[in-house]
Amino acid sequence: MTDDATTPTDSTPSDREVLETVVALTASRPALAAVREAASSLLASPEPGVTVDAEIVDDPVGPPVGVGVTESGLAAPGAVEGSTWTANGVPTWDGVRERVEGRSGSAMGAAELDAESAAGRTEAEKFAERERAGKARLEEIRKSMRRP
Repeated sequence: MTDDATTPTDSTPSDREVLETVVALTASRPALAAVREAASSLLASPEPGVTVDAEIVDDPVGPPVGVGVTESGLAAPGAVEGSTWTANGVPTWDGVRERVEGRSGSAMGAAELDAESAAGRTEAEKFAERERAGKARLEEIRKSMRRP
């Protein structure tokens, strides 16, 4: 007897049982919502060998599902004309450059504000004091090495 991959054996769960398990296991995991939706749609589809009358429809006009603004100032694929994304969902070089410049500008601004705060000034003073103490100790060590 040969083992056919399409025919379940007594110990192998059916496709329907596997899909039900996937739906149950992904119910409380938001990151796996797409997997859960795919398994649910497969569960809703008819069993193999069942004929279903279907109507062929054109692609809908408008953006695909899930299109919109994902981060402030960064539009998702196909959301607006002049988007920072290509039609295939890949960010453009301009979009990447804008994100990098925005993040580096925010980081530099945060560092400047932190340095101007009272805590930042205190830390700068502590650092300067440690630098002075280190230089003094290094000079002391150098002097002790020069003695015969």
